[in-house]
Amino acid sequence: MTAWSRRRALRTLSLFTAVAVMPRALASAVGRLFPKPGSDNFFIRHNDQPWALETARNAYGVGPITPISHFFVRNNLPMPADTVVASPDDWMVTIEGCRDGGEITLGELKRLPIHTVANVIQCSGNGRAFFPHEPSGSPWSVGAAGCALWTGVKVSDIFERFGGLDGEYAFLTATGGEPLPAGINPDAVVVQRSVPLTKGLADCMLVWEMNGSPLPLIHGGPVRLLVPGYFGVNNVKWVKSVGPTLSETSAKIQQSGYRLRPVGERGHPDHPSMWRMPVKSWINSPGGGGRAIAPGSCDILGVAFSGERGVNQVEVSIDGGQHWQFANFIGPDLGPNAWRSFRLSTQLDPGQYRLVSRATDQAGDQQPRDRIDNERGYGHTGWHDHGIDLIVDAKATLADTSAVSAKTSVNAASGTAMAASARVQNQSAGYQLFNQKTQPSCGACHTLAAARSQGAIGPNLDQLAPNAAQIRKAVAQGVGAMPGYGEQLTSTEIEALVKFITESAGP
Repeated sequence: MTAWSRRRALRTLSLFTAVAVMPRALASAVGRLFPKPGSDNFFIRHNDQPWALETARNAYGVGPITPISHFFVRNNLPMPADTVVASPDDWMVTIEGCRDGGEITLGELKRLPIHTVANVIQCSGNGRAFFPHEPSGSPWSVGAAGCALWTGVKVSDIFERFGGLDGEYAFLTATGGEPLPAGINPDAVVVQRSVPLTKGLADCMLVWEMNGSPLPLIHGGPVRLLVPGYFGVNNVKWVKSVGPTLSETSAKIQQSGYRLRPVGERGHPDHPSMWRMPVKSWINSPGGGGRAIAPGSCDILGVAFSGERGVNQVEVSIDGGQHWQFANFIGPDLGPNAWRSFRLSTQLDPGQYRLVSRATDQAGDQQPRDRIDNERGYGHTGWHDHGIDLIVDAKATLADTSAVSAKTSVNAASGTAMAASARVQNQSAGYQLFNQKTQPSCGACHTLAAARSQGAIGPNLDQLAPNAAQIRKAVAQGVGAMPGYGEQLTSTEIEALVKFITESAGP
């Protein structure tokens, strides 16, 4: 067996130790972002600037709707100030590409015909943790997804309110309202996405309610775009403008970002964009928290969905896919863009089991066994990787022996902070490169204590602690909003930058 890297082993462990994983200070910050009774214990924190919070596998309920307090969070940029939700009806959206283009407030939107739909939001990288080449980005397991009820108005009704389209167009383009840092080309960082106009006119919406409550700031409130059946990145948060366009936006997040591309290749408009979500399912319990269960009767529970299509059936295997049994759906069918909860009732004797599920959608597409390897770890639907290894033990108790205590997390975080504060500023070539050489500089986006930088966009490198290979790949190809610096730096400069970051970042 090939030895796993230390990082891979720790990452995998984190998938099963899902509760009490955040230091108290960060837990308090997260708690303030969610409606009560939100709890940080429902999440695995991958990043806090911008937020990347994964729903713990054992935090999903049996019913088909994910409560706001448990719903995963993925932001591409830091959020707007919370003042924008203090008077939500005053939020202004610019409508473009119509005969009577102009602006409309949320309060005015509410006077148009209102609709509610059930829809799964899923990050394109959900399942990234299972890719062996360790793609850059948050190492999501299964928890970068949730199903909610969304209330708002159809984009087509908004366009009609503004006199209809003023020409022939091919795409619907929406722009997010995140504040952008000064001195950076907006196209490099702005959250602006385009989807086919036929999709936009058929069922896209601007929504302001989630599960019957005002849309929280952390989920895009006051107003976000809903693109039913499409991956999460297309569901632009804090929408400031929307309208038809002749071509896809020139923003990096569209042109090269969120493209399904071979490992080692840079993103290009010719690569498929992350639009419709294919059929997928996974099991949440038992074993989602990593603990053994007692033998006897057992309900195996999970969720299944397929963008725009809905699911027709789900099969479950307790032996890793050698034999399959049909599961039963639980609860109502909430539409083709919602997920279905499923259950298989069985008897389990003491032993070890590999629980997996595979779904078939209404169009006949069946969930594949294996992932499609790609550079960024997108679109993983393979049932094999998403399984659960379950131990059935006659001595099992209700105690979750795999849980990590909050005290341990607090101590680890304190140690990291103390180590960072004790570092001496390094006036090396790498320090100069980090803060001055590149355009924009690394320090403009990333936080790194040794560089005395407090970045506004990128991950905190002291927390991420990337290794040399990850840094070289990011510098050469770019990651997310980060441009590739391969043409700006010489090989010697790249190595100096790699050395500075690897020796400075982390505890």
